[in-house]
Amino acid sequence: MATRTDDIVAIEPLAPAAVRTLLDPPEPPCLSLYMPTHRRVPETAVDLPAYTHLVEALELSLSAARSRGDIERLLRPLRMLAADRAFWRHTRDGLAVLAAAGRARVFLLQRPVQPLAMVAARFHTLPLVRAVTALDRCDVLALTSRSARVYAARIWHDARGAAAERLDPVPLVAAPGRPPAEELVRDDAVTAEVVEAHRVKHGTGPAGRGDTAFVHGGCGSKREDVDRDTEIFLRRVDEVVADQVSRRTHLPLVLVCQGRLAATFRGLAHNPLLVDAPVDVDPHLLAPDDLAAAVVPVFARARDARIAREIRGFEQARDRGLATGDLAAAARAAVAGQVATLLVEADRAAFGRFDRDSGAIESGGGAGAGPSRSGDRPAAGDEDLFDAIAATVLAKGGAVLSVARHALPTESGMAAIYRYG
Repeated sequence: MATRTDDIVAIEPLAPAAVRTLLDPPEPPCLSLYMPTHRRVPETAVDLPAYTHLVEALELSLSAARSRGDIERLLRPLRMLAADRAFWRHTRDGLAVLAAAGRARVFLLQRPVQPLAMVAARFHTLPLVRAVTALDRCDVLALTSRSARVYAARIWHDARGAAAERLDPVPLVAAPGRPPAEELVRDDAVTAEVVEAHRVKHGTGPAGRGDTAFVHGGCGSKREDVDRDTEIFLRRVDEVVADQVSRRTHLPLVLVCQGRLAATFRGLAHNPLLVDAPVDVDPHLLAPDDLAAAVVPVFARARDARIAREIRGFEQARDRGLATGDLAAAARAAVAGQVATLLVEADRAAFGRFDRDSGAIESGGGAGAGPSRSGDRPAAGDEDLFDAIAATVLAKGGAVLSVARHALPTESGMAAIYRYG
């Protein structure tokens, strides 16, 4: 579903930067609503009633200390979302709505979350933190000899494996003065203004319309002419994608292209973010959902290589006292803003108490009951320490990466690499 932003409700893609902005307490009270949703009818029929029930729980909690006018102001964005029928036809597996001061931010999630309605002095962000640690993003270049499209891909990783959302098109500007378009075509780069020695102007075009035509002349074969035009086009694609996409996102670029053309493009490209292995298929043969699925294995291999690099970096840093696998030490370093990268075991939890001022942790007796449906504190005193430490690292500008248990080089379920200097 396309991102929608207005003054009242903003539907946003989940990203670490978005979660960081939610970690700073806004004007209280802060309303947090989470629920599982469905992708297909008839299952989607239960989503809106469930959402309405959670909004009623928020209203009940607010009624203890707020006037009716204040309550309606706070709940207005949630009611607007309830009335948006198009939105409820395009839900995914989970929904998060965070609202304060009469505005709401909405996130569609690829994994279910437990139902929750909570009023507190700050947003309840731990489910989003858990989700964002399992999220990766990349750019996808779907390329043929005559067209190029770029998509933004979001890929989720958990114990069940990796899955990609439907890809979102990224508009490109073919040349200065042109409007953005979803596709670069060969004529954008190979035009009548590109005159080479093997081309000769001839005639006024078909049917006397004044079009300038070219005929093949004197140097080389017509096949060479096609190859040169293709090379011009591929160079232009590389320039446009690097300038308008990769330099902005700094994300891996996955190439979807048939083998021979892929080899030619890779030989011409100067984009350092281009992933080594392409998806060897004609992108025109794939529907958007199939294209997203085809990207996952290639990107998963690139992600595995990144994790391997991070683990090697952790082991080297630990030998120099610049990393730790101890949960308590990682918690203190997180609060001090000393963690550059945090590797967290996927789906692992450790419940206890976390002091966000000192970084001190205290282990709990078991799984916490989680936040109450309404009120300003958890139903039980414990919280998931993994999520709490990860949220602190994100808030301090660090990176968090979810890692499979067998790959993590510690027994604690967490590995923290400190900032140098």
